[in-house]
Amino acid sequence: MLYRDYQRLLSAKAASTSPYYVGLSSDVGTFTHVAKRVVLVADTMLLSDHGAGAVHELGVHSVGVPLGPETILGQPPAGGSQRHRYGMVTRDLVELGQWLMDAEPLLRSGLIWYGPVFTEGSVTSSPYPHSNTLPDPLPSFSDRSIDFVVEHGRAVDLARTKPLASRVVRPILEIDLPFIDGVSLRDFAEVTVEEFDSYRQYRDFMRSRLLELDDALEAVDSQVALERVALSIRDQVNAATAEMSSAARSGVLNRCGAALGTASAVLAAVRPEALQGALAFSATIAAGATGLWPTIQAFADTKPKRTYGKWHYVWVLQKKAAR
Repeated sequence: MLYRDYQRLLSAKAASTSPYYVGLSSDVGTFTHVAKRVVLVADTMLLSDHGAGAVHELGVHSVGVPLGPETILGQPPAGGSQRHRYGMVTRDLVELGQWLMDAEPLLRSGLIWYGPVFTEGSVTSSPYPHSNTLPDPLPSFSDRSIDFVVEHGRAVDLARTKPLASRVVRPILEIDLPFIDGVSLRDFAEVTVEEFDSYRQYRDFMRSRLLELDDALEAVDSQVALERVALSIRDQVNAATAEMSSAARSGVLNRCGAALGTASAVLAAVRPEALQGALAFSATIAAGATGLWPTIQAFADTKPKRTYGKWHYVWVLQKKAAR
């Protein structure tokens, strides 16, 4: 049942025109931080806590098994079905539940997706739900994060250090991204959904600029071409900042104590084989243990110099924000 639901949701998403932005270093504690800061520039933001934490039992279901000789021998149980427990993996179920309730308007609108990590095992296969090492993990968004990065070429990373230019990484611009601060996630979500049409033009603009970057990065005079695209992005973000600042000083936002915050961000282009290779090489990146950029560079240093394919784009958010 869970797998069918996944497929239905993924099929609906595939039919849309907006790509996923995959949260590479996110966990439940940073979901609000990321969600507030990328709504202006990202399409659908896909967040998952990457399977770190304890298993929380959700229920038991029966899996049909074709009748055969093994049934006569008593394996699987009589009746042609096998009972399986299934559960969700997360560090803090209460914190996650609160975040999901607060972010409900963003989730329902499709601006944010949460990708749960499920696990499943037979009733007799382990001391579940107390074990964190159950067999047969179900297909989950976290397991497929690399696939989404490959397909869409978009990601968001929380980092303490900036990406450095190399043969596989090209920083494009550094900018302060504006966002509405000083309000709860619930209020932020409701305002964002209500005012989404005013965000849409900036997101559409950003999507078109990223397509231009593909050509600029491969141009003969690529630095000039990149500066031209970066300048247009800065101009558009500055216009968005002025508009959001005006909104924060008036109406409902002003009455609930909203202010304009800014998040220091770097937009970087990364060679796809370096990003995908680093993600596959180190699962700890997902939980932020190693850090994306040192791992990308280490991976690139040990691999052949050949590069290919369209660039991937990563918004690198600094953890601290000005107000």
